[in-house]
Amino acid sequence: MNEATLEEKVETIRRRMIELAEKKGNLADKSVVAISQQLDKYLVFLQRSRMNVLQKTS
Repeated sequence: MNEATLEEKVETIRRRMIELAEKKGNLADKSVVAISQQLDKYLVFLQRSRMNVLQKTS
């Protein structure tokens, strides 16, 4: 997955998480936590992608 695709995925998941948290009214709701964990995974992918780009240009 390229960086632009990862950024789009992160933003999509982030919006979905915010909407669900507002709907549930509870950040500790299982479904909100599950989406948050998914978001974390993609954020790590994105950070690794950016680090790889930086390492290649150094």
